[in-house]
Amino acid sequence: MKKRSLWRKAVSLGMSAALVFSLAGCGQGSTDTSGNAGTSGSTEAETDARETAEQAADDGEVITLKGFTMGNEPASGMDAFYEQLDAMTVKDLGIKVRFDYIPWGDEKNKINLNIASGEYDLYVGGNFSDYKVMATKNAFLDLKPLLSEVPDLVAHYSVVSDKTLESCEIGGKLYGIPQFGKATDSVTAGEGFMYREDLRKKWGLPEINSLETMEQYLYKAKDEYPESSVIMDNRIWSAVWNILAAGKYLELDSYMNTPYTVVAADDPYTVIDRTQTPEYKTMLEYMTKWYKDGIIDHDILAASANEGNKIAELIKADKKVTATNSPAWSLTATVNEIARNNPEWEMGWFDYGFGKAPIYLPSVSSATCISINPKCKEPVKALQFIEKAHTDQAYYDLLRWGVEGENYNRQDGNITTAGIEASNVKPSWTGLVDGYMETEVPSENAYWQEQMDATRVTPEEFSPLDGFIFDASSLSSETAALESVKAQYMTPLLCGVTQDMDGDYENVLAQLKKAGIEKYISEMQQQLTAFQEKKAAD
Repeated sequence: MKKRSLWRKAVSLGMSAALVFSLAGCGQGSTDTSGNAGTSGSTEAETDARETAEQAADDGEVITLKGFTMGNEPASGMDAFYEQLDAMTVKDLGIKVRFDYIPWGDEKNKINLNIASGEYDLYVGGNFSDYKVMATKNAFLDLKPLLSEVPDLVAHYSVVSDKTLESCEIGGKLYGIPQFGKATDSVTAGEGFMYREDLRKKWGLPEINSLETMEQYLYKAKDEYPESSVIMDNRIWSAVWNILAAGKYLELDSYMNTPYTVVAADDPYTVIDRTQTPEYKTMLEYMTKWYKDGIIDHDILAASANEGNKIAELIKADKKVTATNSPAWSLTATVNEIARNNPEWEMGWFDYGFGKAPIYLPSVSSATCISINPKCKEPVKALQFIEKAHTDQAYYDLLRWGVEGENYNRQDGNITTAGIEASNVKPSWTGLVDGYMETEVPSENAYWQEQMDATRVTPEEFSPLDGFIFDASSLSSETAALESVKAQYMTPLLCGVTQDMDGDYENVLAQLKKAGIEKYISEMQQQLTAFQEKKAAD
């Protein structure tokens, strides 16, 4: 089809997860989660905002935008970073920008607290956060009325089609600007299993290409590295689920946010109770066995939702030889540091779904989106700053990498962190990554690069579920009850913490029913059917 060919030649919206960011300072006060973003009232607010901005410019006032991004703030280079950034933003936009850093671990809760505080004006969210839920509660400004103010940004996103930004709309409103990646350059590897290929060979284990061969490595790692837990991420259940369910089901939302439902890949408009699938029961059997055998850390319930940074440090220190719940892209820095310090190590990768699960063009369902607070006093300047970040190479490189010589170096035209202390490496402004602005960062580990290259494909179409956002506002009591069941009964079982798996499993089903899972699924089915009918009509 001509349409697919066009997509094939151009850009897909931001893949991977990247992660959460938010900018602030345009406005203060509580975020209006029950307001009228996009209504005539919002239009008046936008007009007032423009007038305020114009007056500030006339008065010579420089507005400060404050933002948050994910990761640890670099120990070095921030003074120079802001000096360089100010030189551009004051001249171009009459603003300054400052960032707060949120370390990975409890990022979702901290993001929600920041949004609730109303102190931030630009937010970044995706599957790692409650982005879609917050959007349906009018936590973010509808950006469609402002797009005329950022023609370069619109043109940038129209390389594929003039429908690119439209594909990220929710209910006809554009609540965020997505990450922007080239479909032809996308590493489609999702979450997977990173391991030491050199040790796999040394230990005489088979090639890791299945749950069974992965399990063999886990048990050998326990014997050879008894001082460190093999699995310390409480999301491990999702890894096993992804292996077992690859190609069979599609997610209606992030499985971490709503672990109750899926749809069949060959019947994407019929809601299925995930907990009653055969794959779910098999996954629980693995979890129970691994916990009992000490493969899963016995303090797993005390772990944070994201132990990626801690795990990476242990791997680099040769105290751990597995990472079970990290996307491939997030491990690049770790692999490169290993290549410099331990060049004899071969880092292996087993992608849980590649070659089995369908690969779709990303949209709001998978992209990280930068959004603006409806109370923002300077929405146009905020959006123009995003425009600069996506269209001006000097802005992009500074926001993405930091200060050359302090946070990164260049070698043969490529970005490298060789010679940079790990504490000085700057996390990217989360949500920024843009395939058309990006500088190639090849892996310094040849074996790893070979594996990443093997996972490059060109998606040709969107998921049949793209654009579907479940509105659970009429199910507030049921949602609260289900979340309680998840915390009290589901999570321990999902981590293998049980003395009677079958009995605890039946109790989970009973508790879910009591909490209203049937009503929850019924409402989701009604909305999904309505979505299907509207999509067919369009």
